[in-house]
Formats: sequence, C-alpha cells, structure tokens
Amino acid sequence: MAGARPIVDPPSFTPLPFGLWDSIQQPTATPHWQYGVSWIERCPVGSTTYDECISVTGTGSPSPSPAKTDNVNQTFRGATPITVFARFDCSPVGIGDATNAAADALARVESTQLETAFWTGTAGDRPVVFPHLAANAPVLDAQGFTLQTAASIVITGADVADSLGALEQELSECYSGQGVIHIPPSVLPTFVAWNLAIERDGDLWTPRGNRIVVGGGYPGTSPNGVAPAANTTWIYATGAVFGYRGDVFLTQEHDSFDRAENTIQMIAERTYVIGWECCHLATLITLGVPV
Repeated sequence: MAGARPIVDPPSFTPLPFGLWDSIQQPTATPHWQYGVSWIERCPVGSTTYDECISVTGTGSPSPSPAKTDNVNQTFRGATPITVFARFDCSPVGIGDATNAAADALARVESTQLETAFWTGTAGDRPVVFPHLAANAPVLDAQGFTLQTAASIVITGADVADSLGALEQELSECYSGQGVIHIPPSVLPTFVAWNLAIERDGDLWTPRGNRIVVGGGYPGTSPNGVAPAANTTWIYATGAVFGYRGDVFLTQEHDSFDRAENTIQMIAERTYVIGWECCHLATLITLGVPV
C-alpha cells in the first residue's frame, strides 16, 4: 500500500547456532526416505576373556575361560517423517511475492517446529512423530520394528553438574561413542556458568566430548509430557542422531480461493526424518549458577 513512508527491506533473518539439524549426522539420501526409514541397530555390550594356558593370577592356575556368549544387542528400528510448513494468504496478483514470503516464513520457523516435534512426538497436534525424546513407553510398528523407546530416568532434581555427570555416566555405559545431550535454551546459561558447555569450531560440547543440541523448540517437558516446575527442566541424552531433509516444496492452493477476501493460500513445506541409536536417557536438573 502506497504511503508517505518508503517501503524498505526488513532486517535479514539469522538462525541461532547449536540447533538440532545443524548438529546431527546427515547421510546421503536413500530413495523414498520421505516415507520413513528403517535400520538395524547394533548396540554391543562386549566383554573380556583370557587364555588359561598363558594367564597368571598370582594364586595358582586360572580356571578355563568361560564361553564367548552373544553380547551384541540387535534391534530393528524405524523413524517416521515430520513435515514443517508455513502458509501465507495472498492476493492472486501477488503470487511471485507470495512464493518468496512463504519460503521466507518457513525458513524462520522450521528449525523451531522441527525441534518441538522431535521432543514432543506431535505433528498437527497428533502423536505421530517417532522416535521422539519425551516418551515413557515403547512403540512398535506393524512389522515389529521399534519406532520408540522409553526414556530411562537417571536422576531427578540434583544440581546441574551432578545431573550431567550421572547422565553421561549412563550414556558411556550404553554407548561407547560420541552421544548427544539435548537441552532447552533455558539450560545453556546454567551449563555455561558451571563450565559444562564448551564451544569448539562452531559446535557445542560437554567436557566429556558429547555434542550439545540447544533446541529453540525444546520445551523441557518430562518423559510423560508434564511441564517442569519453576527453576527446573528435563534434558535428554541419546546415541548418535542422524536425519534426512528434503527440498522446500511450494504449492499454490487455488482451490482455497476466498472470494470475500480475494486471497489464495501459498504453502511452503519441508519434510524431515530423524532417528538415533542405542541410548535414550532423561534427567531433571535444577537451574542456577554454582554457589
């Protein structure tokens, strides 16, 4: 609309660092991944043994070594898709601008919406996103593949150093490699105050070496979906996280033409599939600086 003031471009949008998508593994896309993916998860426990012929105990000959039993937990896992969208209602004569507006709107909200869905398991207010962080029961698909595991609660209400230590101890016992610590934005100042978050090469790490994801859409809820009390929040730990992301898809919804308002809908959307392996842990922490 014309007026006395000139129309200028608004400030450019800059996404925040340490978000979910930028912090996970992004393998080469496989055909039809948009329908969801499945994989064989192998989480070895391992063990040790010895050769009784050359072993020394200091108190006599060792007994024969025990049999080497199966110590690799193998599970068939699956992950389902999440589609994030932004809708912009516009005049039919402004379709070009509407396309850009819808794509820009999606770029501004998709990371937050993705993170909320990945934490809560809901998309379109329906519990259809698997796997997700805040979960207290396993879910299997029709083939018996594991879509969801229940978060194992490690410790509740301790100070943040004790809580993170207990969480990473459990993580080390179920996953020998680099895991992921998922925290809401409210936790980051507490982590920094306790020297528990280290920035290196544009990423965030715990002193142990596990990656930290600061999800702008992470709500901090418990495994059963309950909001935390004041000055507390839940955080989660998983094994390595990986995901697939499609291109932005733009559609004109001509059938949605509103004659009263003379508008149609422009929709920009993008589909994701995200999963992790082996570990799924949770702890309730107390926020605040050390005394």
